[in-house]
Amino acid sequence: MLSTFIAVLLALSAAQGISIPQLDKIGKIGTQEKIFRFLAGNAPYFPYPGDYGIPSDAPEACEFTQVQVIARHGERYPSNSSGEKLFNTWYKLSNYTKAFNGSLAFLNDDYSFFIGDVNYLEQETTLENSANPLNPYTGEMDAKIHARRFLAQYSALLENTTNFSVFSTNSERVHDTAKYFIEALGPQYKVSLQVVDEEPSSGANTISAGYSCPAWNGDAYDNITEAFSDDYLEEIATRLNKENPGLNLTKNDSFLLFDWCAFEISSRGYSDMCGVFTPDELIKYSYYDDLSSYYTDGPGYWMIKDVGANLFNATVKLLKQSEELDQRVWLSFTHDTDILNYLTTIGLFDDGRPLNASSVPFRDNFFHKSWQIPMGARVYTQKFTCSNESFVRYVVNDAVIPIETCSSGPGFSCPEDEFYKFADVRMQNLDFVKACNVTSVSNITQLTYYWDFGTKKYNATLLDE
Repeated sequence: MLSTFIAVLLALSAAQGISIPQLDKIGKIGTQEKIFRFLAGNAPYFPYPGDYGIPSDAPEACEFTQVQVIARHGERYPSNSSGEKLFNTWYKLSNYTKAFNGSLAFLNDDYSFFIGDVNYLEQETTLENSANPLNPYTGEMDAKIHARRFLAQYSALLENTTNFSVFSTNSERVHDTAKYFIEALGPQYKVSLQVVDEEPSSGANTISAGYSCPAWNGDAYDNITEAFSDDYLEEIATRLNKENPGLNLTKNDSFLLFDWCAFEISSRGYSDMCGVFTPDELIKYSYYDDLSSYYTDGPGYWMIKDVGANLFNATVKLLKQSEELDQRVWLSFTHDTDILNYLTTIGLFDDGRPLNASSVPFRDNFFHKSWQIPMGARVYTQKFTCSNESFVRYVVNDAVIPIETCSSGPGFSCPEDEFYKFADVRMQNLDFVKACNVTSVSNITQLTYYWDFGTKKYNATLLDE
């Protein structure tokens, strides 16, 4: 499929007079997907590796009655803060006056930095702004391919529907992902894009509850995350400096090179910088990211269940009202941490065993942040009916992930009534507004956009973040 896509791009590029990369560089495109899972959620989209092999289609003799999607924005350039640091490392490399040796030797070959314009920072990668016109991993194409696959599986839910709404935060890249998705659905649908403000003043009426949570302390468990050895970063810097005397890279530069590797793939389609790392270093970097996310945005921080409860409670309410609501498809676009908070409340990837910093827990780690929220991540909530009985289950990045304690239904789904009992248990003692001290930044304490968008048009100003 990827080779066909590249062939089409080659033809289009030649027809439009666009400069085509050398054949040896074209051959690198699509060859690095095995390392995506190690790149801290900054690599292009990939299906969840822990797939149990359960088909995501409706089980035999069943039909979908509602589907909800919570999706991350597509592939992008680095943030402003990360981009600034990457530029500093690039300047250090570009000012090196000798020929590079070892794994950095590719920089001798007329290399151009993958961020061609500082204005690209924070932005979605597109066919227009990519460093390589043959890049198959743009956020633009990811969203469009996702939309066509969505239609292939759920178009029956849109029968006799021409008008429906899609929801997005007002982050520009999130908005752009939603826009590309809508475009790919085709002109037969008149979609209204509801742009919901993610500023703290939105309070609970947001897709990005974390921004309305002033009580959230991202440093609360630094004592755990900082205990994980960063010797591997020092070893990378030492190795590169030894190969290239006078380069003077630091362990902070080493850490940034992982970002370079991941984001360049989303801009160029491949990254020679990825060849700097050994398999051991990729594993250690990946686990550090798991550890950090677990105690900042995931199950290791007690507050996160409260944060994710804001969205989880709304999705459960939509399920309960599926028979009375005109809209049967609910599409929402947001950020990676918001999805991670949401999944934490549901508990799909929380086995109750806290991560520790002493070593990489190869057999006992069920929490892989990058598997859950790669670029373009998508969490589907399926509701389907079989012989007048309804069932609910989750599909995360194309993989059915059964609820451990409730999977007796068809396709390892959860019977509807049992699911609501499960949800009640998960929501017990959770209070987003109270735990986060939301009232200190907003007087809005309810999530309402799924129900009042018909009378209250959401059109928040786009933010460059």
